[in-house]
Amino acid sequence: MQKSEVVLESYNNIVCNKTTFFKIPVTLWVYEKKVQTKTLVDLETTINFVNRVVVENNNLVTYKLANPYCVINTDGTPNKAGYITEYVQAYIEIGLHRMT
Repeated sequence: MQKSEVVLESYNNIVCNKTTFFKIPVTLWVYEKKVQTKTLVDLETTINFVNRVVVENNNLVTYKLANPYCVINTDGTPNKAGYITEYVQAYIEIGLHRMT
């Protein structure tokens, strides 16, 4: 899918479906290891998460959190995966934009 198609699809999803989320392709860089995946972007969130399956399938290095993080779903219920107990240090690359 071309960049313009991703932007158009995201725009249509937000405007036509009245949602605040969309999926886009991203590249994660973890200690020079490149992992390409799709990510769910939710305009109402303030924290980035990496799915446990992506971490395990790509043997990404994780670190223990001092305080586990409870994830609450948009409907107010606790996430069925439980608490987040580890984190990954990574750069996220979307097109030419790179951030931590």
